[in-house]
Amino acid sequence: FEELLNAKTNINPNTQAIPPAPEDLPINQGPITINEVEQAINQLKDGKSPGIDHSITPEVLKYGGRWIMNQLCNICNEIYNNQQTPKQFNTNIIVPIPKKGDKTLTTNYRGISL
Repeated sequence: FEELLNAKTNINPNTQAIPPAPEDLPINQGPITINEVEQAINQLKDGKSPGIDHSITPEVLKYGGRWIMNQLCNICNEIYNNQQTPKQFNTNIIVPIPKKGDKTLTTNYRGISL
């Protein structure tokens, strides 16, 4: 995966820059609210794999109730206020997923992180 993850970019130097937005968009700089956490949790798709902890699935977050939302909101605000993520958030498991074609070729795999 080293070659796959560190591939050279194919940016065309003649590509036009994306024009700026016609007006400034409002950005909420206040603390993360329970409602925002609830909206984010409700947008999660069921049946997805848990992360490296192997236990927190979208269903756990969705059906964990207000207590889970409060805990998650507190964690998110702590990260936001300190501007530093826990070192556990920097660890992922990369799982090779086969593409179509010859499975004996490493180029026929893509990696996803859990």
